Parts: sequence; C-alpha cells; structure tokens
Amino acid sequence: MLDIDGTLCDIVERADVASIPGTARESLRTLIGKRDRGVHVAFVTGRSVADARRMLSIGGVTIYGNHGMEHLSESGNITGPEGWEDAGLALRDARSDLDAVVARFPGTSIEDKGFSLTLHFREMDMALLPALDARVAEIARARGVTLAPGKCVINILASESLTKGDAVLEIVHELGGDSPDASILFAGDDVTDEDGFRALRAFPNATTVRVGAPDATTAAQFSVDTPREIHDLLDLLAASRS
Repeated sequence: MLDIDGTLCDIVERADVASIPGTARESLRTLIGKRDRGVHVAFVTGRSVADARRMLSIGGVTIYGNHGMEHLSESGNITGPEGWEDAGLALRDARSDLDAVVARFPGTSIEDKGFSLTLHFREMDMALLPALDARVAEIARARGVTLAPGKCVINILASESLTKGDAVLEIVHELGGDSPDASILFAGDDVTDEDGFRALRAFPNATTVRVGAPDATTAAQFSVDTPREIHDLLDLLAASRS
C-alpha cells in the first residue's frame, strides 16, 4: 500500500505535472502481475480517485482517494462514503468561505476534490502563514469541518471523514492481510499517512515506512530520505517475486 505524492514521486509546485518515474512504474506493474501469487498493490492518496487513476495509468489496482473517502476496487467499481449528504453540505459551505480567503492571500488556491478540499499555499509569502492558519481555523470551527495539515497545503475534510488509517485497515481485511502468514507494507510521507502507520501497529506482520527527514517524529517503523529509496524497495520486491 503506497501513498503517491512525496512517496512515489517528488512533490512539485503543480500537482498536475507530478509524475512517477518509469522504473518505479515497471516495478509496480511487475508486482500487480503477481496477483495470482497473492500479491496485491493498493494506493492510498489525498488525490481524488480520478486524478490518481489518471496519474498512475495502471489498471487492476485498489485506490483509496481523498484520504480514504473514495474507493476504487481492483474490479473498477468506485464508491464513496455512506451518509455523505449532510457532511458534503458543510464542506460546500466551507468552500464558499475559502474562496474569500484565496482572494485575500495572494499565492493561494483551492483544489476541490469532491469529498475534500485542499488549500495550496506554496506560492504565498510565508510571512502571511500565521494569519492564513488563523483564518482557516475560524472557518473550520464555524462550518464544523476538520483540518489536516500537509506539505504547503491545508486539507479540509468533513467532520465524518474517513482517514488513511481506515483505508489501510479496510484493504488489509478485504485481502486477508490479517492472516498470520501475510505480509503488509505501507509507505507514505505526510501527516495524513501517520493515521495509516498507527493503524498498522496492531499487525506484527506489517512494515511501515515514512519518506522524509529522518529526525521527524513518526509512527512508522522505518524512514527513508527520498522517493528514490522507495523505488529501490519496489525493485527488490519485484525481483523477489519474479
């Protein structure tokens, strides 16, 4: 189970131009091709399912998008959370307030992913960050939504939102990863991935890997510096299954 941005590819200023290197893509395809031998590949990302699907261009995989709110199964079915209507209204109300925030803080933008919103501020004057954080926190309290900070982004989620922790547990249970002879790997790089790391602590056969600075606080067992090291790990896994 893998996050995408910051894990399989470097984070770039424009998310729509991020790309996964060809060598990593080939390793993923090799692993996906071993499904008949019990190997399953899934992606757990903050991107929408549609965006992740476009970026990956790899079929036959499970994708949990919007931090766990959307689910694309290996068979190709896309489902959303139950009882979304009321939570969705709160998110839409927050969106109208955040449009005013974007107008007030140059260099910010809103990405609407349907089941979540992402406020990007990578191009903003960082001296304005405390004021931005305070205003967004006010909106969250008023509208009853949840904030999840990320790398130069603030994710805005409905209060009833599922998390990446929920997503990895669902994948594990669905595919029999909780059996004694199964092995589990989850790699991610950001704050929302910590929910997945913590959820997998209950499984002695789970390996969790955080991508980023080695001195950062994390619930993951292991840390690597860059996505390149995740690519090397995928190469090793693909070779071992060949």
